[in-house]
Amino acid sequence: MLPDLDLIRHLEAVADRAWPPGQVHELDGWQMLVTGPGIGRRVNCVAPLAAGVMPLEDKVAAAEAFYQERGLAPIFKLTRAAQPPGLEEFLEARGYRVDAPVVIMTRALEPEMWPGDLPAAPTPDWLAANAAVPSHYGAAPEAFLALIGRIRPPKGFAAVQAEDGVAAVGMAVADGEWVGLFEIGTIPACRRRGLARQVVERLLAWGAARGAERAHLQVMEANTAARALYAGLGFTEAYRYWYRVGG
Repeated sequence: MLPDLDLIRHLEAVADRAWPPGQVHELDGWQMLVTGPGIGRRVNCVAPLAAGVMPLEDKVAAAEAFYQERGLAPIFKLTRAAQPPGLEEFLEARGYRVDAPVVIMTRALEPEMWPGDLPAAPTPDWLAANAAVPSHYGAAPEAFLALIGRIRPPKGFAAVQAEDGVAAVGMAVADGEWVGLFEIGTIPACRRRGLARQVVERLLAWGAARGAERAHLQVMEANTAARALYAGLGFTEAYRYWYRVGG
């Protein structure tokens, strides 16, 4: 395994390839990710993973102007690997609030026995079920399809049926030794039946069949039910990220 801070930087890069922004702009070692409204913070934020040489106040001001010119709030995605030291304290003094802490969980994979393959694109039923899961991308279907279209590594889409059709969904992106799991959810009427667990198992098997040795996923810190599900499937916490959101 990579050392702790190197693992954070490595997995953040893997996750950005799996969930790619529309554009990436460089600012003295920082990456400014921009996609547009309606598709979430991760693809509309500053990823400050290198210190650079600009004075911190000038650098933050440049990032703020960049997002404000595009009609977006300035947002910084922070981890323990964020650079330069003192960035978070500077943002807090500038009035940035903490928002949406996220837990990154990982686990090792073994050869799986599930025999099926997964579609490489979402079906209409998959999209409809995904839109019915609160906090997923039903409110921005065009932006979500555009994001999927930007993904270059292999991807697979899992769906589990209930009486009235697709009830649980998820997607995976295979990238070398890693497979990332995204958009895992069950429509509200079909929860507490173990359907999400089936989705995860299929995605893990799909990743293992494509040579992945480890899996990663992101889960909101407040989503204790999902975190318990993933822990029961062998995932453990690797690190956390959180956002600082400006006005």
